Amino acid sequence: MNLNSWQQALTAYDAHLAEDGRIVRKGKTLGVVITEKKNRLRIESVAGSLLASGPIEGKTVERFVESFWFWQKEAH
Repeated sequence: MNLNSWQQALTAYDAHLAEDGRIVRKGKTLGVVITEKKNRLRIESVAGSLLASGPIEGKTVERFVESFWFWQKEAH
């Protein structure tokens, strides 16, 4: 599986994307979906409301998870 750079950013938080695009962390599937639309990353709730958007890069994901869930990168 070839990960995009922004998907790779999730691994630093011990998280990954499920098949349906939802974020999974430590075995828990969260109600947040990440998609690429019109050259932007869209981070939405499963209900469809936009939580964040930004350029298609790891920084967008990092900023979101750190401000929304206060996640910190896992030390490996």
